[in-house]
Amino acid sequence: MKKAALLVFLLAIPKLIHASPAPSDSTAFSSKVFSAGEITVTGKKGDGKEKVNASEMAQHDKKNITQAVGLLPGITRGGVGARNEGMIYVRGFDMRQVPLYLDGIPLYVPYDGYIDPNRFTTFDLSEITVSKGYSSVLFGPNTLGGAINMVSRKPAGKFEGTVKSGVIAGDNRIASKFASLNLGSNQGSWYVQTALSTLDTKFWPLSGSFAPTAYENGDARDNSATKDFKGSVKVGYTPNSGDEYSLTVDTQHAVKGIPVYTGINPSQSVRYWRFSDWDKSSIYLITRKALGEKSYLKTRSYFDNYYNALKSYDDASYTTQKTAKAFSSRYDDKTFGASVESGSELFEGNTLKVALHDKYDMHNEIANTGDIPKNYEDNTLSLSAENSWKASEDITVIVGVRHDNRQTKKAEDLVNNVITSFPLEDNQATNYQLAVVAHLDDHQEVTASVARTTRFPTLKDRYSYKLGNALPNPALNPEMSVNYVVDYSIRPLEKLKIKSSAFVSRLSDVIQQVDNVAFVNNKWVYQSRNSGRATYSGFECSVDWLPVSWLKSVVDYSYINRKNNTNPSLHFTDVPNHKVSGYLQFFLNRGSWAMLEGEYNSQRFSTSDGKYSAGSFGLLNVRANTALSPALSIQAAVENLFDRNYAIAEGYPEPGRQGVLSIAYSL
Repeated sequence: MKKAALLVFLLAIPKLIHASPAPSDSTAFSSKVFSAGEITVTGKKGDGKEKVNASEMAQHDKKNITQAVGLLPGITRGGVGARNEGMIYVRGFDMRQVPLYLDGIPLYVPYDGYIDPNRFTTFDLSEITVSKGYSSVLFGPNTLGGAINMVSRKPAGKFEGTVKSGVIAGDNRIASKFASLNLGSNQGSWYVQTALSTLDTKFWPLSGSFAPTAYENGDARDNSATKDFKGSVKVGYTPNSGDEYSLTVDTQHAVKGIPVYTGINPSQSVRYWRFSDWDKSSIYLITRKALGEKSYLKTRSYFDNYYNALKSYDDASYTTQKTAKAFSSRYDDKTFGASVESGSELFEGNTLKVALHDKYDMHNEIANTGDIPKNYEDNTLSLSAENSWKASEDITVIVGVRHDNRQTKKAEDLVNNVITSFPLEDNQATNYQLAVVAHLDDHQEVTASVARTTRFPTLKDRYSYKLGNALPNPALNPEMSVNYVVDYSIRPLEKLKIKSSAFVSRLSDVIQQVDNVAFVNNKWVYQSRNSGRATYSGFECSVDWLPVSWLKSVVDYSYINRKNNTNPSLHFTDVPNHKVSGYLQFFLNRGSWAMLEGEYNSQRFSTSDGKYSAGSFGLLNVRANTALSPALSIQAAVENLFDRNYAIAEGYPEPGRQGVLSIAYSL
């Protein structure tokens, strides 16, 4: 496999001979960012957000958003191994606390309160932005630790498109195939953008250093197959430069296996699970209308349908369902929502924005074939205001406030095969924040911010029996955090950029597991309660340097410390204290380059008692791209070059060495 992977890499670099200047970002991708899908804070340089654009995702072979945002400091790639789901941690906060958005529209399965980010491929995106700690109140509720916004594409020319196809090789054979097609046309007063993509993974290879276990023999990871299909059509009407009306219809379909646990924790059971369906279908209407020269009105209306079917089998044959642990469950969740945002420059240097969000979530569940369906419904209303005041030529003050209200409309329980109702508890929370932005000179900027943020407990937090191991708690209150952040950026040289951040988050009413609250069916069960207090603190630094025209160097470092103030002996899981990543990119001629990319993660706990953890690891990848013509390019990579056996969750090993080869053509 090592020789085959290196051969794939070398085939792509026949033109890497003569050095020439690095191409600008503008030449890397032609599609415009869909600006109506952005949420911006007036007066904040860069909007306090970090972003990964389409060019960077393509260069680093990041095919889903979990991988893509991992390029940023302070972001940790995690996983929910028992469900084969990705997880994104932003300065220690998970995706229930840092919601995912598409063009400003919140995306989550209503019952879980988050959605698997691995199911969202990057082929049709223009950029992904991440707000950390301080995020605009205009996003709406539940932004306890920030927000992640995927921004779609908008065509720039009369006709444009990209076609891409590739393979991933491992264990001396083809492991995955992927392909994408993006077509767009902008005719001035109207535009259309279409996208299709597929990512078909038959398996992924384990490292040659993986020691076989009773449930995994090595080589190709058992039950690791996934298949993702995604399609969308966006039609827009732009009668003038200030008005825009766009309608998007998209659909996603996936199937996925769930590899079994291979670790040493005796309390972890071996599950033979597969998702036969993981589907999402959506329709979005986004509008923006100019109200004179200094005001605007923006609306978002949307409908999402989330459907998934999970099957638990008896054994590794994945054919029979006869034992007590076998079941077939399905979720059929729906969301209706709308928001209205308006902004106006009240006087010179002062902009006020207000927003109203309303979201109605419905969860329909069948725990096992033949069971009576249970229904849950929540309605969440949010009203926010954000004011940006340019106090002087160099100082901007931003103040935001938001009030959130969540009403439980329906929460059904099944007792002795009879539908009953849980108590219908409501929640409300007020959020407020302040930021001061100081431009020290043309090369330096400092931002200091404080934000009081909250997160409502999910339906699963409140009503799940956790497979008979827990008692529901409908009376859970919102989690709360006060986030303090200081950002500093400097450009000491024209081609050298340095950004750093120091942050502290003080959390209260943290939802934690409290053990042995009741004795039910001959065993002690636990309950989720607002019993926790915690402190997250850390530091980030990013250096981006182009010392010469043919070499780019990027290094990111993150330190995150999460302390359980309520019970220091219990550890927070899945986030390492230290992460270092970066790359060297050599520009060899116009459109051709080679890259050496590395990453280091320190140890992370996988259980709260600290007994089981995923060890520290370092990875090295090599990548290269050669332009055969202005429109045609070939890219190759060897990922995990030294075939490191590593995991980000104990008992769930990650892929070993893989070779990637793709070809892209721009129309």
